[in-house]
Amino acid sequence: MKGYFVFVGFFLTLGCRFNLLLAVETPHCEKLVGDLGNGQSKFIYCATTKSVPVNLCIGCDLLYQELSKDYQNLIADVNCSKRYLNSDRINIVATTEGILTSLWQKANCDNCFRNEYWSKYDNKSLELQKCLETYKSDVVCSACKPYYLGLNEFYLKMEANVSGKVCFDLQDNMNRTRLNWSKTLNCCQREVKLTNFLIAVGVVVLLPIFTFYITAIVVTKRREANHGLLNDQEPLLDAPSTSTLITAALLSTPTVDPAVVSGQTEKIANVLSGASGAHQFDSSSDEEPPSRPKLLVSPESDYSNDDEPLGKPKRA
Repeated sequence: MKGYFVFVGFFLTLGCRFNLLLAVETPHCEKLVGDLGNGQSKFIYCATTKSVPVNLCIGCDLLYQELSKDYQNLIADVNCSKRYLNSDRINIVATTEGILTSLWQKANCDNCFRNEYWSKYDNKSLELQKCLETYKSDVVCSACKPYYLGLNEFYLKMEANVSGKVCFDLQDNMNRTRLNWSKTLNCCQREVKLTNFLIAVGVVVLLPIFTFYITAIVVTKRREANHGLLNDQEPLLDAPSTSTLITAALLSTPTVDPAVVSGQTEKIANVLSGASGAHQFDSSSDEEPPSRPKLLVSPESDYSNDDEPLGKPKRA
């Protein structure tokens, strides 16, 4: 029985200590989260108010360092980390911190403090600004040109050293300086010679025309040379003349032996004589000769001429 009371007392003691521990840890985690939220709000206010002209990296550097420190304190505590990080799907604390850190990194703010770039650039920029405020507008370009060139040369070297990732504060300041120098003060006037301009325009306009005509002449000459039309060379395509073609045709006609021609003539004559004899009749025959159709012959016809063709008989 005595042991039972001892066990109950020990259990109650542990429960009280656990409750006291929770009571102590809960305000501690809430304080860490409160400090983090306060730092985030201050940094957001600073970044917003220093956006034009951009002075995020230089003007809000201390606030960003405090913000990062508060976040590290929160995640260093195991109980607070489990309570506020990865406790829900949105993960508000970690997401908010990631957005602000991304803004700082996107502006390349760490390069502002690298190799004292900001301090060197600021000194040269102040020298140029004092010069611009000292001289009047009619001589300000010639008087302040060395300061402007020195500042621009330093910026280009710095840009090459950081591979183009220049602190955004310096980028914005240099862009505004160049705009003021060229547009407001009008110190970047480029002298254009009218003669050079006219020569350039003439070359651009006339060059295509000359090229076209020269190409046409060259092509024409080459074609005429190939066909032999403008020189003493024989034409490449030597076509025979009409007289030559006729002569060749006559020579290619086969010749007929005169004896063969004479024989053919005799055969034709015999055929003609036989045809004429068939129309004659025998006078001693008792048969009456067949009536012959009368021929209409013009009075001018001469039948004594053997060469006169016979007229075609007409039907009664």
